[in-house]
Amino acid sequence: MFSHTHIPFRQFPRLFPVVTVLFSVQAVFFLVMTLLGGTQYIPNLIRFGALEPHLVSTGEWWRLVVPIFIHIGLFHFLFNSFALYLFGPQLEWLFGRISFLFLYLFSGFVGNLLTYWFMTWSGQSGVSAGASGSIYGLMGVYLYLIIRRAIEPEVSKGLLAMIGISVLISILDPRINLIAHLGGLVTGFLLTGILLRLKP
Repeated sequence: MFSHTHIPFRQFPRLFPVVTVLFSVQAVFFLVMTLLGGTQYIPNLIRFGALEPHLVSTGEWWRLVVPIFIHIGLFHFLFNSFALYLFGPQLEWLFGRISFLFLYLFSGFVGNLLTYWFMTWSGQSGVSAGASGSIYGLMGVYLYLIIRRAIEPEVSKGLLAMIGISVLISILDPRINLIAHLGGLVTGFLLTGILLRLKP
């Protein structure tokens, strides 16, 4: 599909509404939560929809989606917001708004679902939140495109370095939800192959 051409990296219209809406929603969540108790206070995180295994087990399945827009602390929010700005616009332009939104949300959903299953299986307690599963889903998209040689080699090297460093940090830092990150990465990778066959 991409054997004779490369995707023009960062050559797209200035407007990317889906990325803008996603950022706006998580920014509103962060602001409201900060004003009403803080983003690192566990009862407040649960109140606004963070993933808590027991509550998911009782039927609150929406906690597998809402946590995509919730962040724990300012650094968490800023890092994922910057990553969305860095990775999102190019893919929104490439795949189209609906497919890009599906990629983003479904990668995050799968990351949260795997987190729920793992926490339930291992008997872990606590909460989980953040857009990291979705962000790693976007990295999975780029990884697929790099393997298919759809991106210029110079750009591919930089992207591979960023993806590799991000995965390494996820492995080394015990505070990071590795399950959600790897789940999102694999989901984004696999979905890209499917979507490009359905809509080349």
